[in-house]
Amino acid sequence: MILTDDNFATIVKAVKEGRGIYENMIKFVRFQLSTNIGAILTVAGAPLLGMPVPFTAVQLLWINIIMDGPPAMSLGVDPISPGSMNEAPRDPDARILSWRRFGNLFSYGLTMAIGTLGVFIYGLKTGETSHATSLAFNTFVLFQISTFLMPARKKAAPLMDISLPIKCSGWQCVSVTLLQIPVIHWPPAQSIFHTTALTPTDWGNCCRCCVIGIGF
Repeated sequence: MILTDDNFATIVKAVKEGRGIYENMIKFVRFQLSTNIGAILTVAGAPLLGMPVPFTAVQLLWINIIMDGPPAMSLGVDPISPGSMNEAPRDPDARILSWRRFGNLFSYGLTMAIGTLGVFIYGLKTGETSHATSLAFNTFVLFQISTFLMPARKKAAPLMDISLPIKCSGWQCVSVTLLQIPVIHWPPAQSIFHTTALTPTDWGNCCRCCVIGIGF
C-alpha cells in the first residue's frame, strides 16, 4: 500500500475499497458458476432421463453471451456493502471459491436444473417439443435473473439474502427481460431461436417455478 498523504483516513478508505472489490469478485464467481452449473446439469440431465436436449445451440449461445454478459459485468461495480468495515479481517490464504461457497452455488445450479427440467417435462406432456423447449429456455433465463438478484449478490452463506443494494445494476435485469420477450414472441426472432409463442399461463408457470427456486 502506498499512501499519497499523511491522513490515516486514507488507509481506512483503501481497506474499504479493497473489501468492496473482493466482495464483487465473489459475486461474479457465484453468478457465473451457479448459472453455468445449472446449464450443464440441465443439458446433461435431460438425455439421462430419456428426454431430448431442452435447449438448441443458438439458445445456449443466447444464454451464455447475452444473458450472462451484462448482469455478470455489472456485479463488478456493485456498491460497497455498508457493513463491510464491521467485519474481522479475512484470512490472507482464504480462497474465493471455498468448499462452502461451492456447495451453495452448486445447490442453486441444481435447483435451476430441476426447475427447468420440470417445466420441460410438463411441456412435453402438454404440447409439442418446440413448445416444451421454449418453456424450458424461458424458465432458465428467468432463473438467471433471479440468481443475479438474489444469491449472486449476497455476502453471507444463505441463498436468500437481498440486503445488499442493487440500484446500480437493476436496469440490467429489466433490459434482459425486455430482450427475452421478442425472442419468444417476435416471428423473425422465433425463426432464429427456434421458439414458439408462450401464453400468459406459460409465463406464469415459468415465473412460479423461479419463485419456488428462490425460496429454496
